[in-house]
Amino acid sequence: MKYECGFAPDFAARCAEPLPSAIVIDMAQGVDYRKQVRTAERQSVSELVHDIRNPLASIQGVADAFLRRGQLTGQEREWMEAVRREVSKIDARLREMLDVSQCRVFYMEQCSLSELIKNVVMLASHHVNGRHVRIEFIDTEEPLLVYLDQGRIEDAVLNLVINAIESIDGNGCVTVRLLTDDDEALIEVSDTGCGIRPRDRPRIFEPRFTTKPEGTGLGLAAVRRTAAAHHGRITFKTRIGRGSKFVLALPLRPQQHRTENSR
Repeated sequence: MKYECGFAPDFAARCAEPLPSAIVIDMAQGVDYRKQVRTAERQSVSELVHDIRNPLASIQGVADAFLRRGQLTGQEREWMEAVRREVSKIDARLREMLDVSQCRVFYMEQCSLSELIKNVVMLASHHVNGRHVRIEFIDTEEPLLVYLDQGRIEDAVLNLVINAIESIDGNGCVTVRLLTDDDEALIEVSDTGCGIRPRDRPRIFEPRFTTKPEGTGLGLAAVRRTAAAHHGRITFKTRIGRGSKFVLALPLRPQQHRTENSR
């Protein structure tokens, strides 16, 4: 059975264009050339992500269309579901690239952390992908309402949970626990995975540092930036062969809206 999907007409041509070998910087008096470089980098990343996401959406649409038809063999359905999973992975990496490169305004509103984490656990369950990993959520006894940017915190917690899942080789468990400590809400994500090597621990929040063959090194950097924009913090403990625990701490009291710059 042959599958075909359409791409943006100019995508192949644009991919064939040579990449610029240099960025010309205006050194006129009073110009901050570093700011120009950062602006140029953000624009380049945004354009690249846009060009990739258009054909990616076409691929996703074709896979969805075939799955809706219901006339696939078991093997063909597995192929289409695999395509959807891989497209979702690529899209997640693209969102991480945008998160690190762009200046973002965080819009705070009162949200239920319990409902937010339940949604994260549901989303993360799709990333188990045949692994023998159980995801547990331990909620607070009373509803916990916090002022935050729901989309950004959801992405941050999802990053932590996916990392926890991927750290487990074989049977294991990821536990997401919600609790309070004084004037903070704490979101703990712990796993029974391999732990983090001592030499890697000082660098895990650095942009583009990764120990994964297909990793981008942007996920934990984005988590730390989101925590800082909420006047919170991200910490971790780890033991080789025993697993890791990441704790995202957020203030319970409303904080002033904040624009978070890339650097």
